[in-house]
Amino acid sequence: MTILFKTINIQLLTFLRIKQSVFFSFAFPLFLFVVFRTIFGGIGTSPDKDYTTFLLSGIICMTLASDGLFAIGTFIKRYYLNGTLRILRRMPISIIVFITGVVISRFIITITLVFFLNIVSLVIYNSHFPLHDALSIITGIFMGLWIFSFLGLCLSFSHIRIGDAEKNVVNLVYFFLLFTSNALYPVDVLNSKIASISNYLPMNPVLSLLRTDESILIYQLIAWAIIPVILFVFLLNKQKFNR
Repeated sequence: MTILFKTINIQLLTFLRIKQSVFFSFAFPLFLFVVFRTIFGGIGTSPDKDYTTFLLSGIICMTLASDGLFAIGTFIKRYYLNGTLRILRRMPISIIVFITGVVISRFIITITLVFFLNIVSLVIYNSHFPLHDALSIITGIFMGLWIFSFLGLCLSFSHIRIGDAEKNVVNLVYFFLLFTSNALYPVDVLNSKIASISNYLPMNPVLSLLRTDESILIYQLIAWAIIPVILFVFLLNKQKFNR
């Protein structure tokens, strides 16, 4: 547990020292929230509050996917390339425990983002997440980080070189998941066929946890929480740790 806590502390301090990371983790999601709420605020039976809370959870899920696919996946891969993972394999710490510490640090950052989003939403639109939804939101954040982190790790370690081609693949996966999901707009209302497919992709199941008015896609959540972990361990074991 001591190693886990130290890992979390180091990751949080490193995050705060990188201005670009702070901007894209806080300022950019807040900006997107205000823009989308201003443009599409009339969606829903109760125009203001329904779409506002809908968009709040969507922005959170979008941030979770971005952190998992880009930040954590690339971060761990660089640790592989510079030899840090080779050192960790020879120390009394599991790589899974180390990655868990990284995920928890991002969890704390996302909880902070939820707080700022609620403040902005309350001040500008007089709407916020109900307090009784707190448990669902916390569960959804942790589950989303877990799923997208290991999905990002699988994408990163499937091609060990960091280059433009690999970044394009991750970008393609990210935007495909985002724009076929119910994150920013109700796809299930606009196109039922796309919605039926996206329910089996990772983003909609995570959204079902964040939104208490939707049925939880439990089987999809379980599958996405387990399969990427198994695949990542398999890919990691295939890598050669040179001296």
